Amino acid sequence: MYRLPSETALPEFLETLSMANKLILLGARPPVVQHLCGIGRKVAIRLYKEVHHCPSKSGMLPYDSYWIARSSMNALHASIFLGMYSDFSQLVTQKPVHATRFMTAYGLYRETVGRVFNDNRLDVSSDQGNFLGINRAWHLIQQVNSRESRLVLCGICQSRHIVLNTLPKFYQRCPICEVWAEKNIRRHKASCLGWERTLASDSRLSTS
Repeated sequence: MYRLPSETALPEFLETLSMANKLILLGARPPVVQHLCGIGRKVAIRLYKEVHHCPSKSGMLPYDSYWIARSSMNALHASIFLGMYSDFSQLVTQKPVHATRFMTAYGLYRETVGRVFNDNRLDVSSDQGNFLGINRAWHLIQQVNSRESRLVLCGICQSRHIVLNTLPKFYQRCPICEVWAEKNIRRHKASCLGWERTLASDSRLSTS
């Protein structure tokens, strides 16, 4: 049995527990559930054990501040999720993250990514396989709220993408058009150089 907090109506408390269970089923760890749902630490830990039949794994939550910049795919997943979250609330404010808004945005992100993209091209370093992990998603919002990162509009493709304010502008490029364009240029140069080396080798063989 869970003790009903003072000045809290029973329906509201049951709704909070239900939301906490949904978050835990998606992989949220007790500290994230505690923060989003406003429940006590012991309650969050107990709920986690009841859902997964084992205690939460030990170790730090994914607090890598530079995770976004480590790959264009990381930046793409973060941009999709945070773009959807910003449609439900203003990230520039210091209002606490509400569990309902968070769950709505995260659910929409998973549905959209699952439908639009090919799973083979969705590799992202998270605890949710091919999806952005829910604990990572929560931390991304904390970064925006603390002004470590922000959403900007790409001047080329007009898509919203997340950038780190602590990094130089060179590392704040759009993960869709600018990064992939640069990769294509490098591939083109490599293929041209390879072709030129083959021609040079053939010419040397023909003259020998």
